[in-house]
Amino acid sequence: MGILKYISLVGLSILLVNCRRITYEKSDVSFYYIVLDQWNSSICPKKVVYERYVKNSEFKNKIKSYSDFVINCNDKSIAYNQRILFPNEMFVGRINYDIRLVIDDSIEYKIVDIHDRIDTVFLGGRPGDYVIMNSIKSLAVNGHQLDNTIAKPTVIHTPREVTIEIPTKIGEIIKK
Repeated sequence: MGILKYISLVGLSILLVNCRRITYEKSDVSFYYIVLDQWNSSICPKKVVYERYVKNSEFKNKIKSYSDFVINCNDKSIAYNQRILFPNEMFVGRINYDIRLVIDDSIEYKIVDIHDRIDTVFLGGRPGDYVIMNSIKSLAVNGHQLDNTIAKPTVIHTPREVTIEIPTKIGEIIKK
């Protein structure tokens, strides 16, 4: 009889813990961070320039330039062969512009044709906690079309749709 009470109590506890209300929060963040994948170098970037241009202007009409990033080059990102760029100021709103990303004045990524939409994203944590936010579905970087919805492991465990992930090898070398 004691074992049956114990099993019933454990079962009831599990049921009560898992029966919680689903919550939704709204976020207007454009993206959380930029991942440079397949970095293949022990050198940590020192300078990042993020330039916004009028959409389809062929990078002639600059809107704004931003260079205040925290660059993650710790052991974990090295183990994943990635460099992660965190903007110190969150960008808000949908990405309705073209982006030119320059790393250490030597590698350039021209990001166009960004397809994003407002979507419900589970960011981890407790089951039932969702965020309604900008979700990047696809983009073209230096002429390469990228599907941003394919799950791939990163150092930071958030859904790929809330990041901009770029394979390093498609960067263009800037001739000086």
